[in-house]
Amino acid sequence: MYYFTAAILVTGDRTVSAVLRLLSLIEPLNPSTYHRVFSHRRWCANRFAKIIAGFVIDRFCPEGVIRIVGDETVDGHRGEKVYGKARHRDAVRSTHSHPVYRYGHKWVVLAILIRLPGVGRPMALPLLVALYRDQRANAAEGRRH
Repeated sequence: MYYFTAAILVTGDRTVSAVLRLLSLIEPLNPSTYHRVFSHRRWCANRFAKIIAGFVIDRFCPEGVIRIVGDETVDGHRGEKVYGKARHRDAVRSTHSHPVYRYGHKWVVLAILIRLPGVGRPMALPLLVALYRDQRANAAEGRRH
């Protein structure tokens, strides 16, 4: 319950790192301490997401209605040696007549919407996050698309 209270109280971006920093679980000036857990993982993200989803559904969806949302976002990275960088259409800056492109990562997110007591709008709790790669890039690296 402390994590959800911290998620409400944190100022600025409501990121996992910001919540953990508020709870003093990671160093205040070094978010890479927490990010290293994900970058060097030796566990199955799908299994982890299933466990988290079960926990959230049991506690925050007692009426039986489960609302799942998906989103994608482009995060700009300009370096020469950035893995997975590609040119993506930026949906926020583009119009129907004027497309805008950014170089970087496109992240696809699957989340469950939950309602917390005292909060006016639902919060999206991310379950799965995946780097989008086009079919040709995956085929070239021998990865499943």
